[in-house]
Amino acid sequence: MLETARNTRTDSRRDLVTELLGLWLLLAVFLDGWAHINLPSLETFFTPWHAALYSGMLATAAWTAVVIWRNRTPGQPLLQAAPPGYRGTAVGVVLFGLAGGLDLLWHELLGIEVSLDALVSPTHLLLGFSLFLILGTAVRSARADGHSAASHPGDLTWTPAAMFAVVLMTGLGAFFLVYASIFVRPGPTAVFTPLPVGTPGRIQAEMPVIITLMSYLLTTALIIAPFLFTLSASRRPARGIVTLLVAAWLPVVMIGLRPYSIAGAAGATVAAVVADLLLTRVPDLWLGRRLPAVTAGIAALLWTGQLVAFVVTDAIRWPVSLWLGAVVLSAAVAAGLALLSSWGQGRRAADATGPAVERS
Repeated sequence: MLETARNTRTDSRRDLVTELLGLWLLLAVFLDGWAHINLPSLETFFTPWHAALYSGMLATAAWTAVVIWRNRTPGQPLLQAAPPGYRGTAVGVVLFGLAGGLDLLWHELLGIEVSLDALVSPTHLLLGFSLFLILGTAVRSARADGHSAASHPGDLTWTPAAMFAVVLMTGLGAFFLVYASIFVRPGPTAVFTPLPVGTPGRIQAEMPVIITLMSYLLTTALIIAPFLFTLSASRRPARGIVTLLVAAWLPVVMIGLRPYSIAGAAGATVAAVVADLLLTRVPDLWLGRRLPAVTAGIAALLWTGQLVAFVVTDAIRWPVSLWLGAVVLSAAVAAGLALLSSWGQGRRAADATGPAVERS
């Protein structure tokens, strides 16, 4: 019985060590991304930035091996000794080693990527998927722990390590989607003059604005979706979760600390802190039935904070209909995600409580 409990209950300290190693890996990924973007003269696979990444992976592999070995019972096959959540971690480590070898071969045959191609290179995407498996260890552990709980099967035991894992996975997503991040674009500070339909050059003039609008929507989804995931595992959001999920600063640093990026990230971060403070006062009812309004408010607050920072440090040069429309569209996307995430929950809750009511 004791051995069964050890193999089904999560160890929060063990998971926290795993996620701290994940932080090492994530920072190394952003460092390597910075090198690819800002040092186009790179001509070799063997760089200090790759050394930081692969040494972190070696440390993670060693730790994963220790965790599995310590969890093994006498006579148990090693393949069955992985604690809940750590089989995916072991797969991620092996897959990273395979992807790393393929990446070395890719670079030797085809050269070093220097721009957007580095983010969508197949070998780099495979490395990213393996990292995603590793960073998600604590979430899988918490989910397994929830399945082993008799009172609430399937619930997440929301440990600090699991929360940290969600933040790290969001950061990894921000890395691979940095080319579509609103934090690295001049946004409404850029000059835009609306042109009538049919005017020569209209499409070319509108393209930067179109890309920026899409960046607002995608970045909103990248923040709100993990927020909804964490909320699905707890009645109330964790303290500081919005601020942690904004994750604006790593992409800003990787791209090169441009003034508009710094200002926009600072404004959004301050707004995220305000959002977290307001969430502590939101009634539980609003986090259920009024969740779309809550997420829409978060998105509106974040991008309003960014716009205020632009006004203070530079200027907004878009027409008011355009920048205000960007905020409204982002709020709509946030509300839509919340609506989809909560679709059918009320009926499932009623179905779950129905038999109990009949028995009473």
